[in-house]
Order: sequence, then C-alpha cells, then structure tokens
Amino acid sequence: MNLFERRMLLGLGCIGALTILCAGSLGLALLMGSGRGADLLQSSRGRLESLSLTEPTAEVDQASSAAKAPARISRPAPSAAARPDLPLRGSAGAPADLSQVYRAVNPGVVAIDIEQVVNLGSQGQGRARGSGSGWIYDTEGHIVTNKHVAGDASSLEVVFSDGSRRRAQVVGTDGYSDLAVLKVEGLPEGASPLPVLEDLESLSVGQPVVAIGNPFGKANSMTAGIISALGRVIPAMDPSQVQPGGSNYSIPQTIQTDAAINPGNSGGPLLDLSGQVIGVNAQIETVNIQAGGVPGNSGVGFAIPASVVNKVVPQLIEQGRARWSYLGIMGASEFTVDLAEANNLAEPRGAYVSGVQADGPSAGILRGASNANDPNAEAPVGGDVIIAIDGQPVEDFDDLLTYVALETVPGQEVRLTLLRDGQEQELSVTVGERPNRD
Repeated sequence: MNLFERRMLLGLGCIGALTILCAGSLGLALLMGSGRGADLLQSSRGRLESLSLTEPTAEVDQASSAAKAPARISRPAPSAAARPDLPLRGSAGAPADLSQVYRAVNPGVVAIDIEQVVNLGSQGQGRARGSGSGWIYDTEGHIVTNKHVAGDASSLEVVFSDGSRRRAQVVGTDGYSDLAVLKVEGLPEGASPLPVLEDLESLSVGQPVVAIGNPFGKANSMTAGIISALGRVIPAMDPSQVQPGGSNYSIPQTIQTDAAINPGNSGGPLLDLSGQVIGVNAQIETVNIQAGGVPGNSGVGFAIPASVVNKVVPQLIEQGRARWSYLGIMGASEFTVDLAEANNLAEPRGAYVSGVQADGPSAGILRGASNANDPNAEAPVGGDVIIAIDGQPVEDFDDLLTYVALETVPGQEVRLTLLRDGQEQELSVTVGERPNRD
C-alpha cells in the first residue's frame, strides 16, 4: 500500500438492519491510519475486514441498527499445563490426506457463542448474539480467540467439537495483537490442545495450510489453501489502540493465505499439515460484499502469526495483559524511488521516519519530515532514515516494527543506525511501553 492509498476497515455482522463495524463493536466507526502513518479509507483494492459473525436474535429483532546479542523478549513462564505433541508429526509440508488432518486437529477447535448488551437508544438496551471461533491452548482449559470476538461480550459459551458446551470467562485481552484468552472449567473427554509453531522461519510461501472454524455459524468447517505470503503487516483493528495523531499500531509478521476465511472464522486456527497452529485467523481483504453488507472471502485472508501468539498468550494467562515496546514514530508505508529522490538519497532503503510522537520515546532524538503538516507536499522530506537497529539491517519500516515489537522489552535501549542530512549516524533510544488501553 503506497503512502496515499486508502482503505476502509470494518468488522463483520449484522443484527437485523443494524450494521456492526470496527471489529465487532456496535455502532459505526472508521479506523483511520495504518501503524505506519498511511491513511486508511476506501481503496480500489477493496476492504480489510475482521471476521466475527453476529446474527439476529429474538431479543433484538426490532433493532434497526540475529544482532550482536540483542536482548530477547522476557516472556512470562508458559502455563504449567501439559502442551500437546504434534498430531501428525513430520508432515508439516508433505502431501497429506486432509481428512486425516481434520480428524487429528478438529477436537482442538471450538465455536464461541457470544452475547453482548447493546444500547438501542430510545428503546433502551437489548441483547445481541453472535459467534466466532477459537482453539484449545492447554489442558487447563485456556482457549485462544480474537479480542474482537470476545472482548466486549457480556457472556461467552464455548462449543466443543462433540457438541459439549461450557461457559467461559475472559482471562485477558490484547488489542495490539487482537488476541484474547478465555478459560473454561474442565475440558470434555476427547477435547485436546493444539500445539503452536515455535519457529516462524520454518514456513514458506506455497506451503499447504488448513483453516478450521465457525464460518456463518457452521461449526467445525475446514477449508484448505496455501501460504500466499509471509511477513505482511496489518493494522490492529481495535479502535482503542489508535495512536495520538490517529494512526493505528500494526501486527507484524502476519501470514497471508488463500484458504477460504469468512465471517465467523475469527479466532480459529490456521494450521500446517502436521497440525501445528501457525496463526490465528483475523482479517480478510475483499471486494466481495454480500447482501446486508456482509463481506465474503476473496482469497486474501490474514492470520496473526504464531510468533505473536507465543509472545502474547502466556502473558495474558499469567497477568491478564501483554506489554509491547514502541519507539513513538510514524513511517512511510512504502519507501519509493520518488521519496528517495525527494530526500537526496541514493536508494529507497530503510525505515523512513515521517513523524515523531511529541511525548514518545523518540521525541528530541529522532527527526520526522519537516513538511509533515504541509497538505500540498508531494513527498515528505527531511526525515531520518533508519538503516539498522542493534546491528540488524533494516530494509523497510516493517523490519523496524517487527524487531521492536518482538525482540525488545519496554525500557530496553536500542542502537539505531540512521541517515540524517545524507550523513550516517548512530543514536540510542530507550523504547517505551505502549499505553495499556485494554
């Protein structure tokens, strides 16, 4: 997406004629800005959608609305509950009987029935019901799903593959990753946790994958496809995570897939053929808008990667929230040749700093574009260009985002190599902690 391209971000679902926008929240809202400073409005490339499903209910049927030894993430200890082995060991990328994959992993996938109190204005309050997906994380009864599925629910009920039902409580949510952890008391017989991929580097474009979930309320549905791309960056859809200035924080290392993902798939697993969870299905980009404004699959789906799951879920289980580092800068979404030429740079390489948060960790240290407030500017000029962090090369803004998000902890000092006024410099910045708005 270039600097001037625009998208609309929508949640999914409807209650009668009531459209639900903004990742499962009720009412109308637009999320403006990507985590890299680009505007997000309607785009000719379609829409980016989150994937929970809300359905009509009787209660609301009248409703009409590798550095030089850089410090690594200090993660809380994982749950003490036993973690599962691979259901189909050794077959991650090998040809497989998909029915065998389904039999192995389906007992670890759940549907989530959601009830939410809604304000109907002069009609008072009503109750809206919806559904999403999730998967069993450990034998203690922890369930992983999306925050936009469970975060605003007044009650939650988990439906297991054998039809058994359990009430669930929210253990923790994280809007920066759109992840949530629920807990049920006692798993039914035969329900089994799913293992999570530990090394994202083992994935490759073209690798076969499957998605299992609850699309349109059709529980335990499986679709198959491939990994279409790796290392995508998508905006965190939670409106509470908007930065000062209106841009959204982003989720790094996202997996793109063509496996069919539809409303209701949110929170369900994307798996390799050995049965490992490689991501959590969360969003689609689509031009396929169906009757009632419900978006449909167009073959471009996005899953929150296992690397983010492994960072966030243990923290949610341990302390109910996750800590994220940030530099407090905004950057050009694409470092184009025109941008390089406007800044007298030999090549478009690095993370171009278009703006610096006034009260953020980089204030007074890094420099944004000098013409950032000029609406007639053809391109930003004068901003720093970060070309390495802790000795690790930075090819684009996504590289910088990924390193800060996944390889640092708040309060850690990082060493930035940058170009300023054509000269290479080294500066140190102590990364801050993103505000906790969950």
